[in-house]
Amino acid sequence: MKSIIAKLTIILALLVGVSITNPVYAQQSRNSVGFVAGSTYGFGIGYKHQFYNSPVALQVAGFPLVIEDNVLLTGGAVLQFTLHRGNYGSTFISVGSSVIHEANRWVRNQDRTLVAVGPGIGIEWMAHKNFGVVLDIPAAAFFDTREGFKSVLPIPNLTLMYTW
Repeated sequence: MKSIIAKLTIILALLVGVSITNPVYAQQSRNSVGFVAGSTYGFGIGYKHQFYNSPVALQVAGFPLVIEDNVLLTGGAVLQFTLHRGNYGSTFISVGSSVIHEANRWVRNQDRTLVAVGPGIGIEWMAHKNFGVVLDIPAAAFFDTREGFKSVLPIPNLTLMYTW
């Protein structure tokens, strides 16, 4: 499981890096950075990339939290498909997945990993010229890697981002 997550993270980082550094698209894209919290978006610091000539946006987020002997790793990846863009915001549908991994550095076999996957529908409000707030309500299916399927819950996603 860990090797699959590591491989997907590397592939995602390469795709985002290639799309950002490609000079053909450099003038036509929108980038955002800020804070992310939610069931299918993940928790932590996030980055979002969207082309003006495409309705597709890619967002990644994550944060490692280490306190003494306890480790909490979070991460998420989302694809957003814009339905309508207006002067003050947009509506979209999304498909996202997030992972929360909790472990104690000294106690073996007590690691816990929770995965959430699901589609959602959301709205982005541009609160100021470059500041946006996103609210997305997904149908998140939760899985524990040891116990399997847990539940489906509509736990919302929220992002606060600076866009350029």
